[in-house]
Amino acid sequence: MRKKVLIFIEDGSFTYDNRVIREAQALIDDDWDVTVISPKYPDDPLYKKINKNLRSYHYPKPHSNSILGHFKEFFISLLLGSLLTFWVFLRHGFSVFHACNPMDILWIIVLPYKLIGKKFIFDHHDLVPELIMSRSKYDANSFFIKIFVFFEKCSFKFANAVIATNGSYKDTAVQRGGKKPKDVFIVRNGPDLKKFKIAPDRSDLKKEGEFLIGYLGNMNPQDGADNLLKAAEYIIREKGLNNFKFIFVGGGTSQPILAAESKKLQLQNNVIFTGRVPDDIMLTSLQACDICVQPDPYNPLNDKSTMNKIMEYMALGKPVVAFALKETVVSGGDVALYAKSNDYIDLAEKIIYLSENPEDRAHRARLGRERIEKMLAWEYSIPHLLAAYKHVLK
Repeated sequence: MRKKVLIFIEDGSFTYDNRVIREAQALIDDDWDVTVISPKYPDDPLYKKINKNLRSYHYPKPHSNSILGHFKEFFISLLLGSLLTFWVFLRHGFSVFHACNPMDILWIIVLPYKLIGKKFIFDHHDLVPELIMSRSKYDANSFFIKIFVFFEKCSFKFANAVIATNGSYKDTAVQRGGKKPKDVFIVRNGPDLKKFKIAPDRSDLKKEGEFLIGYLGNMNPQDGADNLLKAAEYIIREKGLNNFKFIFVGGGTSQPILAAESKKLQLQNNVIFTGRVPDDIMLTSLQACDICVQPDPYNPLNDKSTMNKIMEYMALGKPVVAFALKETVVSGGDVALYAKSNDYIDLAEKIIYLSENPEDRAHRARLGRERIEKMLAWEYSIPHLLAAYKHVLK
């Protein structure tokens, strides 16, 4: 008889959560039956049977950037999430409740199931207190942030095991959350090499003699895509290098703002915003790039977080320029070229340097792909994920 797990994502749709998609597939391969609950995006059905061992339920949830709006989101997630988990419990059953943050509120839904012997795995995707501080005027001493630290501690306290995305997150679980190191498992966000493989590019994106600089990912205030747009303006206007083009692949709250800003700066002939696109377009767009950039600025969240961008760039054999954040350096090692933190001019100068040194570009591209293949691909994370499950069931 297959083991059964319920995975709950509170922040976004399962349809677009590559990490959870990979986790679900790894569990199915290990003889688990998987049900997923997540918020509904416009193109999501309320229920979808993906295959005989994987199904997803989606509940409607509004999106807001205001504090009051966030608490409304929490209330809806707790109300509709509780009803859906009860339905899943009756209809499909589960022995493990796997909750993904943000936000750190799903322990409230888990508690009744813990009372009847179900196990709780807390999949720690984001440092929520630091996430809020990076987007607001609040600091660590504010009452508002202390509320979210309390929620986080409850997630740690009630979890039978914690899945951390890197060493910094494991340190947080142990030091701030009071977890024993043996109860915390590092499951890194390595790229799936079956998806991120070197393939033909889109020849329509650049002409002969042009350099294409790529960005992949969300464009929210903490992601730093504005640093790359500033670097683009510096390269094109200040340095007079009009043969540089920049492509921003992805969506987010800042994306339309940045697109409007690029037109205001009269950079629309050099800057492309694709929005959210299917994977095949994303991959062929990045393949056309000569250099890829991770412009996430230094802040308490980004310094401790693993950015998927840098590893996905390396998996595609692209040289990378990034700010020297702690966990970015863990991922990139001595392969990436690092700029001074939050200095968009130094970021631009590093891009220019690589454009002028094709041998260094090729060397870094080759080493980056090898680093993913030998150390950081998703396949190396699967045993740690399964170890967390074995730990809670023993």
